[in-house]
Amino acid sequence: MQLYTIFPPKNINVDFSFNLKGNNKDSISDYFKFNIDDSFLKKPRINLTYDDEFEFQLSEILDADFYFSSSGILLFSKKFLEISQDKLKEEALFFPCLINNTPSEIYALYIKNSIDFLDNKSLDCYKDISYKYIFRDKLKPYIYGVTDEFKKMVIENNLKMQFLELYNIDNMGNLYFILE
Repeated sequence: MQLYTIFPPKNINVDFSFNLKGNNKDSISDYFKFNIDDSFLKKPRINLTYDDEFEFQLSEILDADFYFSSSGILLFSKKFLEISQDKLKEEALFFPCLINNTPSEIYALYIKNSIDFLDNKSLDCYKDISYKYIFRDKLKPYIYGVTDEFKKMVIENNLKMQFLELYNIDNMGNLYFILE
């Protein structure tokens, strides 16, 4: 089994990212990245913005299915949501996002489950992994991994994103990175 992280497609400018906008930036970040505060759920509004210099590239950027976020929140397209929502219902929640106070087809993904995969010196945590698609690290909840099944779902549905291999469990515990 391999574990991956996700990147936008190669054609997207690496300097582009969506930024959180509004008074609830901290509660959004605490909920999505650090898994420490659910006050965001009282008013689940995520407003995004971006640097004006990317205005002319926005349609190309929005054609992707995964987007960079300066906050580290995982952002996906409506197409990804429609394809994956049933498969990920036990592992993730989706929240609609606005762009500059306007409804968009971008959804933030909250990862429900966690395992101790970064600091685990043995491969025991992977033997009975019950999460089929996505999970976060227990001690560092802002770090996540997706599985071969997640990658397979993306490829089979021609979703526009790429993967960085985080960990190959077959390689006796060696941690290495390969952009695919």
